[in-house]
Amino acid sequence: MVTMLPFPSGYLHMKFEDSQAILDDYSDVVLYERGQLNPDQHQSDPHDRAATYTLTNVVPEIREFSIGPWREHLERVRVRLNNYCRGTAYVVTGVTTAGHTIRGHNQDRAAIPEDMWSAYCCTDYDRNSPHNIRISFPTQGALAKNAKEGNAVHELPVQDLENYLKTRMDVDQNLQLFYDNCISPSPLPFPEEVEECGRGVLRARGGGKKA
Repeated sequence: MVTMLPFPSGYLHMKFEDSQAILDDYSDVVLYERGQLNPDQHQSDPHDRAATYTLTNVVPEIREFSIGPWREHLERVRVRLNNYCRGTAYVVTGVTTAGHTIRGHNQDRAAIPEDMWSAYCCTDYDRNSPHNIRISFPTQGALAKNAKEGNAVHELPVQDLENYLKTRMDVDQNLQLFYDNCISPSPLPFPEEVEECGRGVLRARGGGKKA
């Protein structure tokens, strides 16, 4: 039988506060919402949805931005991927900062994002979808100011988003958000590949004779 031991108090708790934000950091803050990086509406399992509310998954978002343009964008992406992504979708979300923080007890407690950004990659998508949807695949980025005004979400190519992040963050200048830039495989073989495939079949059937 395994006996579960409670977490030790005191020292561990102080180290916990040193390593991440805690609820007290948001208790007297009226300008900001606890904005999720991995949003609950993108999860189908109740346990997965609950996990998105951990403080390691949230950043301070201006309330008007969080419940307005950014929430609308997250829902738009959810609907798009649910309806037109046939395979696995990969989504990354992040922030840029400019040194502003939520302060508590005369300490910097939580960095306030200047920008919110997100991008997705889905190489197996519905190629018969409407043109305005199809141009958003296999990958698309989004960028917005975490602000009360001027906070519209702009969709843009992922390469443009990467270039912007390189100017705003201390990242490798070869930054790629997705492996191989999320290049989508061709839905059908090229004509020469079909021809070569046909020749291979004929050679096999003909005992090595060239078609």
